[in-house]
Amino acid sequence: METIIAILLSIDYALIIGIISGHYLLTYPTIFQILDDTSAIRFQRKILTRFFFVLLLFSLLAVLITFLFLERSFIIMAGVNSSFALVGWLSVPIMNLARDRNWIKTGSFFEKLTIYLTLSIFIFALTEIIRISLSN
Repeated sequence: METIIAILLSIDYALIIGIISGHYLLTYPTIFQILDDTSAIRFQRKILTRFFFVLLLFSLLAVLITFLFLERSFIIMAGVNSSFALVGWLSVPIMNLARDRNWIKTGSFFEKLTIYLTLSIFIFALTEIIRISLSN
């Protein structure tokens, strides 16, 4: 693997890891400490959609880089990561609708789904950084 491609892909995955870490370590704890519950939930609804959209963009960038320059196993992992980000992005409006209509089980399911998808994206990005560093 060419060094420049490895660096670009590693930076892309590192940005994904950084976005997820910042969101869960800084944003979430802070909004519930500073804002009242109603404002915190409104803020969370706005930011969660954008959060998954940004993850989707960086995941698609990884797909593009791997498609153009790397072997198939890297493309598959980048595609899986993008799929998870897309499902998360599409799940947020459904989760919000379920909460608005007081569908507790449905809202809870989609909330857990977004958490598991985010964790999976984080783990895949970390795994890919390790794979990239080992392939050089």
